[in-house]
Amino acid sequence: MKVTIEHFTLVQHFGEEKAFELISKAGFDGVDYSFNSDGKGNSIDFTNHAQKAKEVKALLDKYNLVAPQAHAPFALSFNGNYEETFSMDNKDFSDVVKSLEFASIIGCEAVVVHSIKLPPEIDFFECNYNYYKALEPYAQKFGVKIAVENLVNSIFWRPNRLSHFIRQLNSPVFCACIDVGHSFLMGMPPEEFIAGMDPDLIACVHLHDTDAKVDRHWAPYQGDQNWEKTMKALADYGYKGDINLEVIRPLISLSKELQLPFLTYCRAIGEHLKNICK
Repeated sequence: MKVTIEHFTLVQHFGEEKAFELISKAGFDGVDYSFNSDGKGNSIDFTNHAQKAKEVKALLDKYNLVAPQAHAPFALSFNGNYEETFSMDNKDFSDVVKSLEFASIIGCEAVVVHSIKLPPEIDFFECNYNYYKALEPYAQKFGVKIAVENLVNSIFWRPNRLSHFIRQLNSPVFCACIDVGHSFLMGMPPEEFIAGMDPDLIACVHLHDTDAKVDRHWAPYQGDQNWEKTMKALADYGYKGDINLEVIRPLISLSKELQLPFLTYCRAIGEHLKNICK
């Protein structure tokens, strides 16, 4: 069980190599690799993406880091036509596919792919079922799993619904990413969400804290969640993935000279959470 952290915010501050250096200096085992360029779901530049992936893998190796999970871009919207939307001719769909290939090259086991936000007149389940099934052959080709996340204000805000959706996809390619902050924000303690999931679905996590008012993405123990109960629930579930922190807000606001001390603090928290989860 490794301790990892989402790296998007650090890349914005320092560039990718310096971000890896700081994450390594802080003692993390690896990164949750983000394919988002701006925090709004738009993708990084995928020009020559396979070559860039090899360069990223070399940097990860240089700093003794791994990238067991990643986060796909999520700018894709539905235009009313499945064939057109879920086509390699659609840049936003193509970028998600390229992120799966990129992820496989750097050693990721799972890539979190957001469901598509839809207006109420479009069937959420049907549209997103078609979306994930369109990605399935690419995940199989590249040897990565696609993790469905319990996003705020989606139909996946309760564990039975997320479990049912993944079961309906009916493929070992698909798994669940549990975002504990999202669960808490939607009114369900994370330990209850985790306990309510079907067996053998949770492959990765986004661990961050909140006050249940806004999706804060604070470090654990900075908000109102009960972390002992959350990690015990993961242990009881039989979770075998990594302890992955998705701490964004503090890293946005801290000055550059405070980034490394804060990362070191987060790494200590991650180790503590790992010990509870064992």
